[in-house]
Amino acid sequence: MKKFLTMFVFVFGTLMSLTSCIGCTTVDADEESVLIDKPWFWGHGGVEETPVSTGLAWVWWSTSIETFKITPFKHQVDMNDLFSDDNTPLDFHTVIITQIKKGKTPILLKNYGVDWFNTNLYNEYCNLVRDHISQHSPFDLMSNRAILNDIDAKVLNSMRAFVDSLSKEAEFPVIIKQVTIGKATPNEKQLEEMNNTAKAVQAKQTQEREAEVQMAREKAERQRAIADKAYREELGLTIPQFIELRKWEVIDKKQGENMHVVVGGNSTPMIYNVK
Repeated sequence: MKKFLTMFVFVFGTLMSLTSCIGCTTVDADEESVLIDKPWFWGHGGVEETPVSTGLAWVWWSTSIETFKITPFKHQVDMNDLFSDDNTPLDFHTVIITQIKKGKTPILLKNYGVDWFNTNLYNEYCNLVRDHISQHSPFDLMSNRAILNDIDAKVLNSMRAFVDSLSKEAEFPVIIKQVTIGKATPNEKQLEEMNNTAKAVQAKQTQEREAEVQMAREKAERQRAIADKAYREELGLTIPQFIELRKWEVIDKKQGENMHVVVGGNSTPMIYNVK
């Protein structure tokens, strides 16, 4: 019997050494590791209340480890086809920065799990951004930094209030540090429509300017004709005489330049080369 007990202890000890050996985990300066005990034969399992901070920790191989960053962490959230106040679909690249409170990682793991951001904050964040975007025009969302800063501040305050409300049920040891809503970007289809609209506006403006130039020219020609008529009548000239006068005025202004002069209004006018 004694021999049997000795053999049992030896076998049991061998099994324990093979299955429950001690291992180690390394934790960086910006991290905390949470140990989750999973005893195979005796003792209580669960999350250990004290996290492992910087350095090396020895654990049983049956113990699992979850590691969290405790420095500010940037969550980049791309949001497409958010509608402005005139139902224009716009795309946004947004950022929300969070930080887990030091020493609180075991509480976060027990209350909200490893994927705490996606499970508890992501949807609320997206809904808040969507609601605020819908209150502004596409122009402001694409170019007015003051409007975007105002949205940042409102979403930040709302997210902090949301975290406080979660903590009333179960402590949520996370700080919302910053929210940044980038400038709106039209999606490909919307950008094409905006380019077409801009081209149409430009074409209309060009046509309007050309019409204004023609109208100004017409007005100037009419004023010139009125002035010429008054000048001819003041001199007492007939129309042919006035035309002859104008012809020689033009020749005089050329100051010796080589030119052609057409004389006569009949079917066979005379052409003179004058210098």
